[in-house]
Amino acid sequence: MKKLLKIAATLKVLFGAKKANTGESSWGDDASDFYKMIKAAFTGNFKFKKRNIIIVIAGIIYVLNPLDLLPAALLGPIGLVDDAAILIFLYKRITSELERFRRDAKFDDAEVIS
Repeated sequence: MKKLLKIAATLKVLFGAKKANTGESSWGDDASDFYKMIKAAFTGNFKFKKRNIIIVIAGIIYVLNPLDLLPAALLGPIGLVDDAAILIFLYKRITSELERFRRDAKFDDAEVIS
């Protein structure tokens, strides 16, 4: 029961984060900026941290891999908990890169006054 409450709290943090941060960006802004970030990376104007690239690729492989730490075939919905935790972790990594991109873009758009 304790474990289920922790999982519920983690999911609430993920889905409630956007609601709590009303001063921050919306899901639509994130999607738009994510596209800009990917485009900037391909043109060479933005460089992802290698560690985050490796973590995101490994996380996607884990989620898509049929072998799990908690197999969904045996445990049913409880078997999806590890995949949900990985997806939450990946979301946090991607949003940290997105915030770094926004911060860098803000400085690139700044006008130098001398």
